[in-house]
Amino acid sequence: MLYQIAEMVFGVFRRLRAANAGNVAMIFALTSPMILMAVGGGIELARAYNGSQELTQVADLACQFASRPSIVQYANSSSTSATYTSKVASFITASLQSQNFPYSQTNGTPFTYTQGGAANVNLTSSMPTVFAGIVHVNSIALSAQSHCYDSPNHIPQTVPNASSNLLVDEGFEGTSTCSGTACYLLPNGTSKAYCTGCTISQTQTQSSAPGYIGSNGTQWYLLGYCLEVDYVGQIESTVPEGVRSAELDCDNGDHSAGNSSISTSVYLPVGTYELRYFFDSRINYADYNPAYICGSTASDLSWANNTNSVNWLPNALRTNQINVYLDPNTDGIIPTHLTMDGTEHLGGSNLIDMCVYSSNWVERSVLISVTSAGNYWLSFAADGANDSYGGQIDDIRLCSESCSGTVQDNFPSTWLSSSTLFEDTFESPSYSNGSDYNTNGNMGKSYGTSGSASGWPNQTASGWANAATNQLPYWLQGCPQANQCIQLGWNSSYNNLIGRGFLLDPGYYQVSYRYVSEVTFSNLSGVYCGATPGAANISTLSSKTGTAINRVLGVNHGTLTEDTNTVGVFMSHAQLASAPNASTTLGATLTYTNPDGTTSTTPTAPPNSINLTSYDASQNNPLLDICGYASTAQTRTASILIQKPAYYWLTFASLGSADGFGGQIDDVKITAISSPYGSAPSGNLVTLPTPVPSAGSVYTNSGAFDGFSITADRITP
Repeated sequence: MLYQIAEMVFGVFRRLRAANAGNVAMIFALTSPMILMAVGGGIELARAYNGSQELTQVADLACQFASRPSIVQYANSSSTSATYTSKVASFITASLQSQNFPYSQTNGTPFTYTQGGAANVNLTSSMPTVFAGIVHVNSIALSAQSHCYDSPNHIPQTVPNASSNLLVDEGFEGTSTCSGTACYLLPNGTSKAYCTGCTISQTQTQSSAPGYIGSNGTQWYLLGYCLEVDYVGQIESTVPEGVRSAELDCDNGDHSAGNSSISTSVYLPVGTYELRYFFDSRINYADYNPAYICGSTASDLSWANNTNSVNWLPNALRTNQINVYLDPNTDGIIPTHLTMDGTEHLGGSNLIDMCVYSSNWVERSVLISVTSAGNYWLSFAADGANDSYGGQIDDIRLCSESCSGTVQDNFPSTWLSSSTLFEDTFESPSYSNGSDYNTNGNMGKSYGTSGSASGWPNQTASGWANAATNQLPYWLQGCPQANQCIQLGWNSSYNNLIGRGFLLDPGYYQVSYRYVSEVTFSNLSGVYCGATPGAANISTLSSKTGTAINRVLGVNHGTLTEDTNTVGVFMSHAQLASAPNASTTLGATLTYTNPDGTTSTTPTAPPNSINLTSYDASQNNPLLDICGYASTAQTRTASILIQKPAYYWLTFASLGSADGFGGQIDDVKITAISSPYGSAPSGNLVTLPTPVPSAGSVYTNSGAFDGFSITADRITP
């Protein structure tokens, strides 16, 4: 009908334009009714549009009302289905009245619902016309439709906290049916008390009813074995909230299985949200302590495959792992993923966060940006070793905009109380043999404080990797510090490097060392050290030659290129540069583990590659510091920012002419400065590159995230 009126109006103007003769007054007299009709038609169109908009708003509001947990509960039973339909119809009538809708709603069944199926709102009305009556159009039909859901399972299962911005608020306190120290909540909604030797069957089929309803009314659907709720003292001596926490690796009687997941559905309008939760490990891994290992993507943590777990559960692979997922709820069925061991399909498909290990409770924060409003499944799932021992979670909150309070600072407190995490003065083992130096230095046995009173007190003692073979000269006099130091660049066939890895969490650190040249040149004075090759004037040294005099022995070594003492210090993420593999066998050829997982004697991504004339500060193995010449000992420092938990490889490499001489280094230290929440240190600060997505970037998972994105690896809120 709206189209007919519009066509009539435009027809009037087409005929007026075609008129080319006659009296203008007569034409106006004849056409004035049509002009009036044209103006009136526009008014009718506007009235009809406004009426349709009002109906559409009421239809959308009715669907939101029909999806409220307190209302949709009537849709779950055939005995209350009529009550459900009646309540929504009454809401529609009240909404039309409150909005002063001027016409009658004429559809006798404005809300339709099929038991266990779809729900729809269909509103119709008739708007009386004023001007269109001239052409016998007495009314215009209005209508609005809104599809509420395909089944009740498609709608949110959570009950938002009306007094705050909390959409999900779960502390696992709503377990009044359980008693004792722990209980097992099963996917079918029943529970078992904690027991030894229980047998619990696995399920990978979504139940029609939630397995657990939280203390705030949140409905969680379970897949796998069960949700184990533990009281304080059963697993952990403290919990972040209340008196209980949860474990998703449930005891099935013989410790051979138990991985499970929980999922809840929540409606998210377009906007920004923050997910927070606490994680802690049940099983201790000595080589990880005291670091935490969490990240936004699985690839970021693919390196974390240590199996040095506690003796009563030895050789466990990732037994503490917890994954977090967010997925559109399109059909009421929880999307699933296959666990690492290939035995289960648990809740969740789009990974947004993961924790593999923590020696204490850590709080995670995930920033979510929703671009397509709708219902979403939020899932937590255990992974890794399927052995009934797993990570603990507590105090889950999903908030609109942001959650209240500052995110907990997760930086290991022991690293700040004993800030020197590692130090190697190269005094052990002793190479004293009555001479000035010993060419049989075994870097694979130079442990420093690794394995003793350092930031990693429980790690297995390990030494440095040494390229191209495991052998360097140890100087026994004239060292920058104490009795022994090492010399790089002593082989005329190749330049040398030493390197070793350190497990570091996000935060600020300082690397320091002492440097001095092995040989001196009479025409050189001053110090050629700096943060970059340009700052150290390395190009000046590489372009000149001079008579080289041994600084300690006074021996004349003839004419050498004046860059012979050059030593560069590098640090790189283990997944971006080839990592050297240490050997304790003297003279062993060094091998590298490359970023693609291959092992070779020639690295595919050398940890010390550099162009001294056009240095790229953004390279994957950034330069921390470089020294080309100093006739007296220099203490050098550089600060670094770590953005993702990982192993980072510290490398000292000879970069000058390969002529059998080189720089000497001593007293290498790594010191913890502060967490990411602290102030950035002054001076030379190098932010170490990480694999994509880079920390703080918007991550869409190459299109897999349908309707939302996350901010990857938020190290500061």
